[in-house]
Amino acid sequence: MPNISHPKSPVYLLLLLFPILSFVNSSPTKKKKPDPFLFAYFTGDGASGLHMAWSENGLRWTPLKNSKSFVKPGIGEYIMKDPHLSQTPDGMYHLVWATGQNRKDLGYSYSRNLIDWSAQRLIPVMEKDSIVLNAWAPELIYDSDGSRIMLYWASTVPGKFKETDKQNDSLPGGYRYNHRIYRKFSQDGREWGPTELFFEPGFNCTDPTICTDSGKVMLFYKNATQMGKNIQNNIRMSTSGTVTGAFSTTPSLVSRSVWAEAPTGIRIDSQYVVYFHKYRTRKMGAVVTKDFKKWKDISDSLSFPKGVQHGTVIRIPDKTMDKLKEL
Repeated sequence: MPNISHPKSPVYLLLLLFPILSFVNSSPTKKKKPDPFLFAYFTGDGASGLHMAWSENGLRWTPLKNSKSFVKPGIGEYIMKDPHLSQTPDGMYHLVWATGQNRKDLGYSYSRNLIDWSAQRLIPVMEKDSIVLNAWAPELIYDSDGSRIMLYWASTVPGKFKETDKQNDSLPGGYRYNHRIYRKFSQDGREWGPTELFFEPGFNCTDPTICTDSGKVMLFYKNATQMGKNIQNNIRMSTSGTVTGAFSTTPSLVSRSVWAEAPTGIRIDSQYVVYFHKYRTRKMGAVVTKDFKKWKDISDSLSFPKGVQHGTVIRIPDKTMDKLKEL
């Protein structure tokens, strides 16, 4: 009988070495590089339109297109303030913005690639109220439960919330900004349902943004209270079970910085970051958290293009970003 297991047999040695060779030759699975960050914002009075910057780490931001505008406003008062950029499950990017200082409508456009944009449209939002001071800080989010999109924003309807009407700022006609958050729904972005009150925490609030993270749904916004010596102007957070659900009216404090507004949030590695605009010093700020209870200010670590105001942070694919960098 032949001895095939002899120690000097080439076949035997090959069988012994096979596991080792397989291990040496196998290359480790490459970890996918995270998609880069995009920040969409406006500058100055909003007349130049939509600007964008990009970052790999969420701290140092570089302007795209040599700081030139990607979308110029062509409706309303021909300004684009408070632009918000979001993406729905079909891959479409949606842009909404405030079309003027004291208007009852919002601007809307969409794009597949962030370069070619649809014709701009006005969305009437507060047309049923006879006196409305504004429609500011609009945002659009997809409601997966209802397979629809939700548009929400801040408006002041004089006299509607009398208990907080006596804000410090005075406008022509004796009116004062006393915002609450409103919303309306659409299946296709063309036909919209009726406007309804969305969030009423019992105080003047504006600049809402809804963020989701690991099953959490958070509403960040500016507490815009300015009543006598009670001046807030900081960023708060309320929570809910769904993006359309009832958000808690006992909010937690996110940013202790006075004169902070326009929050926008995203996860970066093990921490969640909320950016905001420190509008008195005209700089961007940010705080981070690991548990949504304790927040650490990292504003000194940020580097943004000059003039950034009221932006939106999202991630986009490398291929899409590469196209933007070529412009």
